Amino acid sequence: MTPAPRAPPEKQFHSSMYVAAFAITTLVFVFGILIGHQFTAKKLSQIEGLQKELNAQTLGTELQTLLLTEFPCTSFNSTLTEELFDVGTKLDYMEGQLGKNDKEVLSLKEYYSLLEIRHWLLLRLAKDRCNANYDSVLYFYSNLGDCDICEQQGSVLSTLHKKYPSLTIYSFDLNIPNPALQTIKRIFGVKQAPTLVANQKVIEGFRDKNELESLLFGNQSEKNTTPVQRIH
Repeated sequence: MTPAPRAPPEKQFHSSMYVAAFAITTLVFVFGILIGHQFTAKKLSQIEGLQKELNAQTLGTELQTLLLTEFPCTSFNSTLTEELFDVGTKLDYMEGQLGKNDKEVLSLKEYYSLLEIRHWLLLRLAKDRCNANYDSVLYFYSNLGDCDICEQQGSVLSTLHKKYPSLTIYSFDLNIPNPALQTIKRIFGVKQAPTLVANQKVIEGFRDKNELESLLFGNQSEKNTTPVQRIH
């Protein structure tokens, strides 16, 4: 007589092990959420603090600009320029944290562009009234993905500024629909990115360091002056 096949051994379920595994998984999940929440809250707090600081600082810069308009030969290049540079650096940080297309970043960028325009006008005033020798470049770029060489052009300008600290560079997002910026674009006929306005001379398309150096300084020796603004 053939013996009947033996049934497989029944699996032994240890409910306590499942409960423990579930508890550990839950703890890890909750711990991850708490860490993420704390990290996000800390980042938002830092950004909020920067925004408040920027608002106060830009207001002070605005009033200082009005004062220096009355006294353009007094400490222009050692105060307002450094403050504008500082605001630009903080704006760069916010772009890195929130992205270039974030609504708050774009709003601050527009305000920063207005400060740049005021600074540029004041620089022209100081140049006329104080017989000062300031070199400037208006740099128009685009962040819409339609300018592959804008970042490279920005790097060239940064390199040039390191060699010539006297060179003041004002960078403008071509797509900001602000009336003041639109007016400057109409004055110089700016329609594409990158475009440079180097000491009132309009230069369309990418230019390398040697070409820009020759256009701006020619055979002049290196000059010494002050810091400059953000390039992007």
